[in-house]
Amino acid sequence: MSSNKLNIFQQLVRHWDTVHPYNAGQVMRLRGRANVRAWRDAWLESLDVLGLGRTTVRGKHYHHEILNGTADQHGLVVLPEHTSLHEFISTEMNRPFDPACDCPFRPFLLQESDTFNIGLIYQHWVADSASVRTVLHDWFLRVFDRASARTTPLRCPPGGYLSVFSPDRAKWRFGEGLLSSARWTSRFRRVRRVESKGFGDFRVRFESHTAPPGTIERVSRFARSRQVKVNDVFLTAMAEVIERHVPLSRQFRRQDVALGTIVDLRPFVKDDLSDVFGLFLGFTSVVCRPQHFADFDTLLNGVSAQTDLHRRTRAALASPFRMSFGLAAARFVGRDPKKVTSFYRKRLPLAGGISNVNLNRTWVTRFHPDPILDYLRISPTGPMMPLVLTPSTIGDTLNLGVTRRHSVVNDELAGKVVEDFLARLASL
Repeated sequence: MSSNKLNIFQQLVRHWDTVHPYNAGQVMRLRGRANVRAWRDAWLESLDVLGLGRTTVRGKHYHHEILNGTADQHGLVVLPEHTSLHEFISTEMNRPFDPACDCPFRPFLLQESDTFNIGLIYQHWVADSASVRTVLHDWFLRVFDRASARTTPLRCPPGGYLSVFSPDRAKWRFGEGLLSSARWTSRFRRVRRVESKGFGDFRVRFESHTAPPGTIERVSRFARSRQVKVNDVFLTAMAEVIERHVPLSRQFRRQDVALGTIVDLRPFVKDDLSDVFGLFLGFTSVVCRPQHFADFDTLLNGVSAQTDLHRRTRAALASPFRMSFGLAAARFVGRDPKKVTSFYRKRLPLAGGISNVNLNRTWVTRFHPDPILDYLRISPTGPMMPLVLTPSTIGDTLNLGVTRRHSVVNDELAGKVVEDFLARLASL
């Protein structure tokens, strides 16, 4: 791939990486026994054909290189069958990538009794979830449907965010973007902060849970009946459990609770970006008032009103304004974990975040439920949030990934968060 300029989010995430690994992951669970050699060879072939392998950064530019004789540094790791998937992922989320290797992927295979897991842990600054699904798709096809695998490399993004998502191309207003950022900053002055105890410990743990059968159908029906989005329901249920269980300080002028949502920016433009490998993410936030927590419908109405405004004004496309502020601040506070902790806790007091994907709108649905039984996504918390929920819908199943800083959300609190979240969805 040709050289490309780091966009503003990539620059910001690379700074976060210097404080604590900002890794992410995706895992497919498949039926049967794995042909290890086939999966190992297919992985190296995918890297070669897609034009991936090493990632070299020079200043504000980076480029991907094919293997060039370094295949031994990029190989598939086969885990012992007794390995705990959750423990392995937790370890990998906290383990930095080796700068001497320069490979942003760590592929693994874990055989269970009659199923096996194929997954990738990756440096998030290199790619978003959609790009990694493209890589996993090609890897999968080289084992199950070789004739359908790609024969040409993926493309690099043509430039920074504005080269793809400019106001003209993505139909948003520059002035509205500035106003959205100002409104965002103003509202955060009334938001409760996470308690400082343990906030500076960035180590995370991951676990996944499967919602009871029928949950996603129930949530979808409820959302339609209220004329809101499924993600609005998830956000509202999450706000309830966070306000109840996550340790938030309460001050006279800080009574609200704020949550963040990761947004895929690709659907905002008509261009076909399916073969573009990169990071195209934005984010929005909702703020919940204390008096709204007494009633779920009231809380939902407040959340959906904000997300509806975000959609109408395309607020996620204004994220680079806020990222620019964050990058400037990052350069000011440096890499001292205490300073980074203090800055994000005070200036960006998000109590949690959500990254929701309906995999039934992706290539995965073609191969579900056979041979792909399940699919997990793993999101990082970063320096801002102590807790991130990652709902993924595949078929009629809802999987819930939970990434948390265990110094803030310990095992007991995490259990209560998941229990109450799923109970709320079941009660709709």
